[in-house]
Amino acid sequence: PFHFCPACASELDPPDEESGARCPSCGRVWYRNAAPTAGAALIAGDRALVTIRGRDPKRGQIDVPGGFLKPHEDPLVGLRREVAEELGVEIDVSYRDFIQAAPHTYGDEGDWVLALGFKARLVGGEPRPADDVGGIRWVAGEELDGLDWAWSHDRELVRKALRDGD
Repeated sequence: PFHFCPACASELDPPDEESGARCPSCGRVWYRNAAPTAGAALIAGDRALVTIRGRDPKRGQIDVPGGFLKPHEDPLVGLRREVAEELGVEIDVSYRDFIQAAPHTYGDEGDWVLALGFKARLVGGEPRPADDVGGIRWVAGEELDGLDWAWSHDRELVRKALRDGD
């Protein structure tokens, strides 16, 4: 959250009930909005590809490939970009593959994120961990509850995607 106005550098008033912090000097109001992310449950038959986080937060825990969207970036464009960066593969995904939206906190400071979850299919390349991915693993539905998930909504995304099939 902001403590000083990004426009004029004055100290902001405490946030109101809608999380808006008003600048007493220039009158602007700054909100603490959730940052959008997009993630994919990559499905092949009865298995899903999951990633092992290579960085904090939650290093070593199970995640789905994806990441933060850039300003003005379409979620599908951002998802394809993130999966290519993290795994070196091309995916097939459309808005018909949207499964869920999950708000949650991220990192030690508790910043809010809105995670958009999609089902997707590999169409090019061989998955290999890169960027902030420490490892990859193909899992079946019966394995999901025994995995150490960074965020429980990702487990549910994979469960729903496997139920839907590829």
